[in-house]
Amino acid sequence: MTFDIRAAVPEDAAAIRDVLHESIRVCCKADHHDDPAIVARWLANKTTDNVKKWVAAPDSVALVASRGDDLLGVALLSGHELALCYIASRALYQGVGKALLQSVEKAALARGVEVLTLDSTRTALPFYTRNGYSFCGPVRSWAGLEAQPMTKTLRGRA
Repeated sequence: MTFDIRAAVPEDAAAIRDVLHESIRVCCKADHHDDPAIVARWLANKTTDNVKKWVAAPDSVALVASRGDDLLGVALLSGHELALCYIASRALYQGVGKALLQSVEKAALARGVEVLTLDSTRTALPFYTRNGYSFCGPVRSWAGLEAQPMTKTLRGRA
């Protein structure tokens, strides 16, 4: 699959929101088990207005993967944390997630971040483990979900 990675812009906010919602509903069933209350809590802050704020935040780097006008995925670096990395179901297992992750790691290094942290869903654990992330604490609960803290030392890797 051919796609491009680029910086997100505020005009991408609605498409990013759509990717977040679709990815959570379709790809993350192992996390929410189709429980509407859990899905609703997970999606509550994934609004177009919030996405615009995340994209514009001075301590953030927001990247998107796209093929033409089709937005395939999004990654958001906030300080030293990978706050978002979501891929549309139609783009899974085609290198989109890995390309976004590698791009955000390079952006983190360029900002002086040497250790990147994240909270992984159950769904994403194999992906992050394959890409060099390690567990760094006990599982945390949030909104009926489990989040596994993970970390990766970037210096000299990305």
